[in-house]
Amino acid sequence: MNKGKWLEISRYIYLGLIVLGTIAATVNQQVVYAVIPLILIITNIATYSQFNYSQSQDKIKEVQTSLQNITDQFYQFKETMNTSNDRLQKIEDWKQQLNQLIDNKIDQKIETSMQKILTEINEFPQQIQNINYRLNQLDSSLENLHKQIQQQGEKLDIVQEIQSEVLQIHEKMQNMEIVNSQLTQIEQTETSLKNWSEISQQELAELRENQQHQSLEFTQLSQQLTDLNSLCENMANSIQQLNQSCARQVEDLDQFKQNQNSENSRFNDSFDFLNQSLTELDTSFDALITFNHLTRPLDKANKSNMESVEDYNVKVEFNLAVPSTSTSAENTEELLFVGTLKGHEYKVSSVAFSPDGKTLASGSDDKTIKIWDLQTQQHRTFAGHKDSAWTGGINSVAFSPDGKILASGSNDKTIKLWDVNTGIELFTLRGHEEKVNSVVFSPLGKILASGSKDQTVKLWSLEQGKEIYSFKGHTDDVLCVAFSPDGKLLASGGGRNDRSIRILQLTENTVKTLTVSSDWFTGGINALSFSCDGKILASAGNDKTVKLWNVETGEEMKTLTGHSEAVYAVVFSPNGNILASSSQDKTVKLWDVDVDSVVEISSVKCADDGVYSLAFSPDGKVLAAGSADKTITLFPC
Repeated sequence: MNKGKWLEISRYIYLGLIVLGTIAATVNQQVVYAVIPLILIITNIATYSQFNYSQSQDKIKEVQTSLQNITDQFYQFKETMNTSNDRLQKIEDWKQQLNQLIDNKIDQKIETSMQKILTEINEFPQQIQNINYRLNQLDSSLENLHKQIQQQGEKLDIVQEIQSEVLQIHEKMQNMEIVNSQLTQIEQTETSLKNWSEISQQELAELRENQQHQSLEFTQLSQQLTDLNSLCENMANSIQQLNQSCARQVEDLDQFKQNQNSENSRFNDSFDFLNQSLTELDTSFDALITFNHLTRPLDKANKSNMESVEDYNVKVEFNLAVPSTSTSAENTEELLFVGTLKGHEYKVSSVAFSPDGKTLASGSDDKTIKIWDLQTQQHRTFAGHKDSAWTGGINSVAFSPDGKILASGSNDKTIKLWDVNTGIELFTLRGHEEKVNSVVFSPLGKILASGSKDQTVKLWSLEQGKEIYSFKGHTDDVLCVAFSPDGKLLASGGGRNDRSIRILQLTENTVKTLTVSSDWFTGGINALSFSCDGKILASAGNDKTVKLWNVETGEEMKTLTGHSEAVYAVVFSPNGNILASSSQDKTVKLWDVDVDSVVEISSVKCADDGVYSLAFSPDGKVLAAGSADKTITLFPC
């Protein structure tokens, strides 16, 4: 073989060694630095035709050195592969832990991504095996190249094969870069999953705590349901008692009708006797007037003695007390006290006579109701209202027409119905959002009306035990309510900002408004009362006056002046001719109401503080006055 042939072979060997160096640089992830020398060497193959033998020997040494470097780098790469295998094993362990931790709680999208990642992770060993196989082939190729150099064979085909191998290895290295990127994503995913695991554990702890709170709330709710069931049972018992009471009322009504029929027959028999007695009555009346003028000084002395005695006996016969007439220019009379009832601890806000006139009910700011026996002077106490305000208590009391039920309105926003005979609380009506200022029964006793600070008037069915109507026409507190004698009209009075009287025509469902001409400071309707024929409505106001209204036209008929402070109560006598009023000025006044004129006939200071409530006995002979000095004063009219 000539020298030129050896030079050419050496050149190819040099080229192969450079290619091997390029392969080693590529394995070490330095592809860029290997591509440029490779291009230059390939160019030199085309341009240069010869190089000397000594250079070939040097190149062979360099190839041997490069082979040694490739071997060292191969072992380094092998160690890197071992490290990658360890990392893959850790990833596999983490995968199992994540599978146990997730436990089917990750949504379908994350689960699909994990499956793709796991699929690629499962392909890593195969790719690494392929790389190892290629490296083994590369070792074999290098050994074959060494043998061919020794055999001085032609290596051009080997160089082309090496070039192809270099390109394949380059592609594999790109795949390895992708794998490394995926490994980085897996590490990030692993970190995210660890953080998610910590958050999940925290959420689980919060969930357990919430479950404990819910269990406690369920326990409390169960207790409340038990209490509610007990309350419903009590309500059912109360409703049953109320139904029994209503049945008794129906029986009493039938008995009353029978008695009325018998009374009508007896009235016809007695009418003739009454005509015969009129002449005798006129004679007796003249004698009574003469006796009254003769005994006036004695009556005044008796009045002084009775005012000085606090616990005067109420058993005095009311029809024996005779009012003394005054000779002043005003032509008024002074009322003689019959007695004073004491027992309340705070202001007496309301008084009411029973239909038979034997008992008197009183409500006070001390949160109690007292039923007074006017013959024995003994009283019973009903306690059941629970007021949240320190100034509160009972604002209004009213007897049912048959006298068996007593209604009370309180600052605790409720209305209670009581059995008068037993003192048992029959029922509690709830619906007002503020304190209840006034309650009144309809003439038939089937409906109860109430007025409240929540600016509403409500109607309650006693048969159903619930609210059946609510009127919201006032713009301030509803201080008082009153039924007309026929039960077709319901009047209500508003507070300072309202200053109006609203008359509800229940049968026609219409409203008539009576406007009171007064300013804000003196505005407000404290009490209302219909005359016995229902044609006149009397109102008591903070403007120190009593006004009389024509119910049919809504016009103001008269304004009665005489009180020096706000008027708190006004009430017509059963016969409709006498009107009583009481005031913060501690006085009670009686007015003779006529179509043409109204005259003040009596005035008396009956308390040491303002008089807040008035009530006539059913026969009109006794007037009861409840005062802020904790007492109830009784005197004849």
